[in-house]
Amino acid sequence: MPGALSSEPSNPSHHLAPTMPEESQSEALNPPKVDWTAILDQLPYGLIVLGPGQDLQYENTVCRDLLGSTIQEKGGIEDWLASACPNDEHRDRVINSWRDHIWRNQLTRSFTLRGADQKLREIEFRATLHADGTFTVTLQDITDLHRAEETQRHNKLKFRAMFAHAGDGAVLVDRTGRVIDANPAFLNFAELSLKEIHLSTLASLLNPEDATTLANAQRVWRENESPEAPETITKDVWLRTRSKEKRAELTYCPVGDSKQNPSMGIYLFQIGETAESRAQLLGKLQTVAIKAQALLKAVPDLVLLINKDLTVADFAPPPSPWKELKPNDSWRGQSLNEVWPILGEIVDQSLLSVFAQGQTIHADIEGCGVNPFDFNFTLCSCGDDQMLAVIRRLSQKSEGRVNGWSTPVLQMTSQAIIVADINGEIREANLAFAELIGLSPSDIIGHSISELYRTDQGLKERLTSLQTHPNPWSCELPLILKTGRELNVITDFVPVSEQGSPACVVGLVRNAAAPLKQAQAELDKSQHRFRNQLQLVTSLFSLEPQGSAARDAFLKWQIRLRSVAQTMNGDPDAGVQVVPMARTIADEICSLTGHASGSREIKITGDEGLRINRVNSDPLALMIGEILRLILGHRQYGSGPQLSLSFHRDDERNIYLRVKPGENRRFIFTDEDSEIEILEILTVQMGGELAPLASESNLAWELKIPAERS
Repeated sequence: MPGALSSEPSNPSHHLAPTMPEESQSEALNPPKVDWTAILDQLPYGLIVLGPGQDLQYENTVCRDLLGSTIQEKGGIEDWLASACPNDEHRDRVINSWRDHIWRNQLTRSFTLRGADQKLREIEFRATLHADGTFTVTLQDITDLHRAEETQRHNKLKFRAMFAHAGDGAVLVDRTGRVIDANPAFLNFAELSLKEIHLSTLASLLNPEDATTLANAQRVWRENESPEAPETITKDVWLRTRSKEKRAELTYCPVGDSKQNPSMGIYLFQIGETAESRAQLLGKLQTVAIKAQALLKAVPDLVLLINKDLTVADFAPPPSPWKELKPNDSWRGQSLNEVWPILGEIVDQSLLSVFAQGQTIHADIEGCGVNPFDFNFTLCSCGDDQMLAVIRRLSQKSEGRVNGWSTPVLQMTSQAIIVADINGEIREANLAFAELIGLSPSDIIGHSISELYRTDQGLKERLTSLQTHPNPWSCELPLILKTGRELNVITDFVPVSEQGSPACVVGLVRNAAAPLKQAQAELDKSQHRFRNQLQLVTSLFSLEPQGSAARDAFLKWQIRLRSVAQTMNGDPDAGVQVVPMARTIADEICSLTGHASGSREIKITGDEGLRINRVNSDPLALMIGEILRLILGHRQYGSGPQLSLSFHRDDERNIYLRVKPGENRRFIFTDEDSEIEILEILTVQMGGELAPLASESNLAWELKIPAERS
């Protein structure tokens, strides 16, 4: 069969290998066994293999490097974790989370543990359960990543708090002079809303003569390179408000490394100030500028401002140089396809989604070979036919050489791996590789690796050259399956040598579109969908007024996040069961608000088999969470359940949700306008109708979801 391997050649003239002496044939039929342990010790993360009863089958040396001891020394995985916990209470939480989240449900969790240096570290655990009952866990130290994220978040919160609560008017503009943001003090003074002035120029808000005077003063100020030049500009201007022009003193301060080309600018407006208040204002301005500058320096990312024609308008480099990517001043004005072709191709394909549809694009960029890299980037429109791209460096690829192998672990891994000698003869292949091409490992061993790839010539010679040029080689030649069909893959060939053993080449196959990979594709799809859910929750949270109490805002955020999390359960094709989902949400909210269990406080009735599609399960879960919060978020006393929810489907397949407060209870709004708006938005998302029930003695609501949307 063309392209397939067989144990006996169909034509005597097509032998798998040239005729060799009997001694060489014996050596070829019985290739020397190799030990796989050393290569796993070179991994950049810890690897643990457990049996069905948590019995240890393998652990690499990285586990000792992370926590200072091995599982074998401590007698078991749980004793090993307990020995790294700082106190008994923390130990109990870690062990319970290990059992409930990692061992039983294979979730990813991070624990605070004492490292080998006895310092507290954040260790991330990722688990995988295999079909044969074995259990693999990978460990990675993410302490530095957590600290960077916390630093960035705190700086953003500090800057936002100072900007939003300043007593003087403050306006933030980009380098083109367009308004990005304005604080409440300025909006009240100008009698305008942020929506009315967003992306308009500050000059349009000033008297034309004052705008011209200010522009000239800024130009002269930027050209003044004297060390004694003032750091700010102060002018008296007339501000055009909704009712009339108002006199104010305007102070401008740039935000950036230089005043010639600042990234942003801050304008402060003062009215009727004294000399003392003016000095206080200048101090605040300097503090805000320092905070903003610190925020820019604290962001560990590369930020690109890209024009619609794909030229780089500007960029902010990462605080410390990256080995994989080195942006410089020559990037400005150059095409993105020239300075970074792979990113230019992705951005070019995303232009329609970003500009016409207003979408935010998230993607990963990976590269291997001599200079491997791993980046994640976010792309969105920022107005004026420009895009903002934020590139995050995920990790540096491991470049260490491998020195040995462990056959049991090789066979348990799901990645297809093949081992050949320097002459291209296959010495070993794991089950994943054999299943990928449709053969058994015994049918592959001893054959030439050239028979497995579509190539005319040069594959064996290229593999042989890896012995003198030890850098890995990414081969893009397709694999030939047993059926003769070609499968497009990328095989990373890595030269491996160990003292006392023959040199060999290890091939790691990736991007193989085999049926066994469908589960991973489904997982990626689910994760992408969950990110969309979080974006929906975040958009609702942004509608809350800035004056809301911190506790109320935190409670709303937790309720919404836990509500959408319940829609992840169930069969993606069959939809989500509505009644069990509502009960789970009720239990979650009762635990957050300090009430008894959801079955006591909330009465939920309806068809247990009632389902809703995944698209509308998200807004329905959020709707249920919002309604429950309006009752349970405030202490109300009365007999019986605090709220009743009933679900049913009529003859036309429409779904109805009826909501009725319990005796002596009512819906209590913190900010009625915004909360009603949230409920209306969720109703529109489902294509439904929400209306009060006039027939009820107590104020009650009914939500209708049409059949075509359920």
